[in-house]
Amino acid sequence: MIHVVTHAQRHIYAQQLTAMHRMRREVFVGTRGWKLQTREDGGEYDRGDDDKAIYFMMLDRDGGLQVSVRVRPVTDWSILLDEMPGCVEGDVAALRRPDVWEMARHLAGQQGRSVGEAKRRAAEFRIAMLEAALRKGVTQLVGSVDVGLLAHGIRAWLDLKPLGLPVVYPEGGAAVGYEIPVSEDLIHRLRRAHGVTRPSAFELEVETATPWMTPAGLEAAFRGPAAYNEAFHA
Repeated sequence: MIHVVTHAQRHIYAQQLTAMHRMRREVFVGTRGWKLQTREDGGEYDRGDDDKAIYFMMLDRDGGLQVSVRVRPVTDWSILLDEMPGCVEGDVAALRRPDVWEMARHLAGQQGRSVGEAKRRAAEFRIAMLEAALRKGVTQLVGSVDVGLLAHGIRAWLDLKPLGLPVVYPEGGAAVGYEIPVSEDLIHRLRRAHGVTRPSAFELEVETATPWMTPAGLEAAFRGPAAYNEAFHA
């Protein structure tokens, strides 16, 4: 399952969120050399990490962060529309709608023990974003990606389309804007292509959460009785 972390659940995923922000600093600031804001806790943050942000997380059986991405409505601000508008040909304002989410700050670590498992879990991650977006009335995902990753994105998302020509950004790379339609049809085609037979997005209902509930415990429960017993009755 892929965890959907809204503002309401952040206290439950506090450890994973801290790890995510620190990984963002390591990848985007340390490795890629981007000039981004960091905080005393060692993490990278930007204007989009506010109450409107939703984080998708793939966790391992111990609750460790494997993959994450932030999505956020573009109505008041987004990286693509406000920081990189040159990546969009045509009317940028036409995308500033409440039914449009931006994907940003994607991190991908170890997703599986084999190539096949990694591909399937990566597909599960994409499906989860579409499932959650559809439930929340979103019709379109947008974002920007390095030119070298565009072909992979098109293959992975099936319906991903560029929004314009590549634009060079200050750190020396080139990015292109993209859009992905959110639809039942795309979810169905991705599920069928990767053998995913059940919903992927899991959003914890805070009202049902108990004080001792943890992401690791949720993962163990989802993985079945054997994993649950190993985690809690060893």
